[in-house]
Amino acid sequence: MKGEGAPRERGVKACRCMMLLMDPDMELIEVDLAVTDGVTSARFYDEVFGAGLEAYQAHGATFYRGSLNGVRLVLVPNVIAGVEAQRNRHQFVYSTSDLPGCLARVEAGGGSVRDAGATAATVLDPDGNTIVLLAR
Repeated sequence: MKGEGAPRERGVKACRCMMLLMDPDMELIEVDLAVTDGVTSARFYDEVFGAGLEAYQAHGATFYRGSLNGVRLVLVPNVIAGVEAQRNRHQFVYSTSDLPGCLARVEAGGGSVRDAGATAATVLDPDGNTIVLLAR
């Protein structure tokens, strides 16, 4: 029928417009995460995600730098970042072939499991930021 493809066509046009607005040389190089306890958060992200965080000093405070899936991760002391959010305003979503094992690592690393099912779970890092884990 004549009008059947119209919504899809509008969506494709919208995507093309968004692509035109993007800088083709732009890339995500770092995610900074404000934390209240750097030692505890570093242990969590190392234990659960293998972030390889290493401490360094800057601005009179201890920061931690590593990576998440090839993107630099920096844990920034909240006294420097000044984040006043009651809850996180971002959410990492990971897929895993071993959901039960990942949930065990969350708890061993100082986080907690908020809810979990057979194919998905929501966990909390030590600062209460939510992270979604999906079974592959």
